[in-house]
This record gives sequence, structure tokens and C-alpha cells, in this order.
Amino acid sequence: MSEPAPTSPKASPLASTVGRLAHAIGAEHYPNGDRAALRRWAPGQPLPLAFYRLWLRQIDADLPAEAATQAWMQLAWSLATLGAEAHTPGRPWGQALAESGFAEGRLERLLSAPDDVRPDLFMAAVRFLAAKGERFDLTEAARFLLTTDADKREAVHRRIAQAFYRHLPKND
Repeated sequence: MSEPAPTSPKASPLASTVGRLAHAIGAEHYPNGDRAALRRWAPGQPLPLAFYRLWLRQIDADLPAEAATQAWMQLAWSLATLGAEAHTPGRPWGQALAESGFAEGRLERLLSAPDDVRPDLFMAAVRFLAAKGERFDLTEAARFLLTTDADKREAVHRRIAQAFYRHLPKND
């Protein structure tokens, strides 16, 4: 088993888990076949064995709750799709979206999407950022995917929108 990713002593459990996943998937010795299996996955498909192997060997914890497993798989897919240095703690997801030219209408659809559409819109946003070579704090993406409480979800959306509009290029 590899060494876990270094985390700051103040890191939340969520940030720590995201950091460990990012470190594992981005590691030079991580199997290319597993990385490719994570990238090929799509919502509605069975989870690849690569996800279970990743979680049980690299996170070294029980599998996530069944209700959260799809969200964690989407996050693993994101890390595999974005590349080795994708996770950049401290760089807001909204900032990456704004600076890459992500359309406001697409952000609105993403943040207001019903549960059955969220995964597809999330994955489209990640593909967009991957094509632009953008990096961001994937802990925010994890919060977006894992938060089910309506009030907490709205707080996540507010943080994403705030970073987006703060970093959106000004029109002269």
C-alpha cells in the first residue's frame, strides 16, 4: 500500500479523503488500467472493480454508505478524467468555471438540476474543465455531490456561485 497523501492538521475528514483519492489516482505507479476503468464509467453502470480496489487499498476504510457510493464514484471519475494534478486545494470550483469560460446558463442548470440530472451535468462540467486544463479544489465537487440536505446544498451552491461571479471576467 502506498503512503497516504499528506494533509494539513486542520483538514476536514472530507478534504482528507478527497486528498488521498487525488494522491492515489494521480500517483505515477497507479495502474493505468484502473485509471482508464474509472474514466470509462458512466452513471447507471455498475461500479468498476477499480473503484473498490481504489477505495479499499488507498483509503483503507470501509466502503462509503450505499447512498453515497455513486457520488464517490463520480468524484473518482473526475480525478481520473482531470489528470494527475487536478486537485488544487484552495482554488474554488466556481473560479475554475469562470476563468475557463463556462457559460452562466450552464452553471444555472447545474446548480438547479434535479437529482436525476445532476450527475450528467456535473460530468459535463468536469469534461469542460478537463478540456481547458483547469485545476480546482475537488473537495467542493465532493460537497456538491454528497450534500443531500436542502439548506446545506443551497449553501454549497452559494459558495460555487459566489466564486464564479467574483472571478468572471468583467465586460468593458
